[in-house]
Amino acid sequence: FRSAAKRTHVSASTTNPPVDINIWGDETGRLLRLTVPSQGLDVARTDIASVSARQVAISRPNDEAVRILANGFSLAGTVSKPVTATKAPLPAVVLIGGSGASDRDELVAGIPILGQLAGALADAGFLVVRYDKRGIGQSGGRPEAVTFADHSEDQRAAVKYLTSRKDVDGRRIALVGHGEGGLVSLMTAAAEKRVDAVALLATPGVSGSDLVLQQQEHALARMTLSDVERRARIDMQKRINDAAITGKGLDGFTPIVRRQLDDVEFQSLLATDPAKLVAKVRQPLLVVQGELDTQVAASNADRLAELAKARKPSLPAEVVKVPGVNHLLAMSVTGEADEYEKLPLKQVSPAVSSAVVDWLKKRLLVP
Repeated sequence: FRSAAKRTHVSASTTNPPVDINIWGDETGRLLRLTVPSQGLDVARTDIASVSARQVAISRPNDEAVRILANGFSLAGTVSKPVTATKAPLPAVVLIGGSGASDRDELVAGIPILGQLAGALADAGFLVVRYDKRGIGQSGGRPEAVTFADHSEDQRAAVKYLTSRKDVDGRRIALVGHGEGGLVSLMTAAAEKRVDAVALLATPGVSGSDLVLQQQEHALARMTLSDVERRARIDMQKRINDAAITGKGLDGFTPIVRRQLDDVEFQSLLATDPAKLVAKVRQPLLVVQGELDTQVAASNADRLAELAKARKPSLPAEVVKVPGVNHLLAMSVTGEADEYEKLPLKQVSPAVSSAVVDWLKKRLLVP
C-alpha cells in the first residue's frame, strides 16, 4: 500500500495526564489510522491493517524479510546484517520487545526501539533478528491468550532459526530483551543451551505483582489525593493482583476490572518472579537501566544485579545505569510517560546502544 499520508497529533487535555492521539489521513482527507499509545489502541483502515501490509518504521540497505517456524505457525521477522563485508559466520542476536502488541520494530511514541538497536548491533558486526510477536503484525498465532512461557517458546524458535543459517556462528548467540522482553529472555536462557549471553534493558527486578504496585504508587503520587484515597487505591490494586493470581474473589469486581483480571498476559506478568528466573540462568548477564525510567524504577536494576551476582557458582554480571534516559531508552527530561510523544530526539540513546554493543563484543569475542 502506498499513499501520501498526513499525520496530525492531538493532545486531549480533559484527562490527567493528557492523552496523546495520532491521526493519519490520506490525500483526500479520509482516515487511515488512529493510535492512542498510552492506551495501547491502534485502529487502522482494513486495507492498511491487512496481514500482507506492514508499516516499515526503520530499515537498512540489506535487511532481509524472514519467516521463523514456530509451534504450528510462523513468525514474521527481519534479519539485519553488517553493510560492509564481514567474515562469516557471524555472532548473532535475538531482540524481543516489551509489553503489549509489539511488532519487530517496537515503535513507541515515534521511536523504533528494536529497529534502532538492531541497526547499532549490525553496524558493530552482529547478525540480528527481530520479529513481530505472536498474532501481531505479519506473524501467525493467536495473541489473546499468550503467556510469558509462550513468548519464550517463540524466542527459542528464533534461536533455532539462527542456528540453521550458514552465516551464523551457532556458538555465539545472545538475547537482548527490553522491559518484559527481558523476563522472557531469562526464561529462554534458562531452557536454551544455545544461548551464550543475555542483556536486559529496563527489565523488572521484582515480581510482576510488586512492579504493578510500584507503578501504581508512582502514578498516585502525581495526583492530588488524600492519604486515605491513595491508600484505598493501593489496597484495591493489591486485591486485583491477588485475584488475578489466585482466581479467587473475582465476583467482587466490576466488569471493567474483570476484563483486566481475565487478561492472560497480565496474569502471567503478576506471577513472574525474576529471582526464580535469574537463579536458573547460567549465562553472563548485562543489566542496562535508564535512571529516569518511571515504568521500571532504577532500583530494579540494583535488584537484578544482586540476584545475578548471588548465583552459585559465581557467574559474570554487569550493570550499566544511564543518566537522563527513560523507559524507551531515550534521552528525557522527566522520564514520565506523558512526555514520550514530546521528546525532540526520537532515538535510543547512543549510551544505551554502546553499552549493549561493547558488552556483547566482549562476551561473544567479536574483534
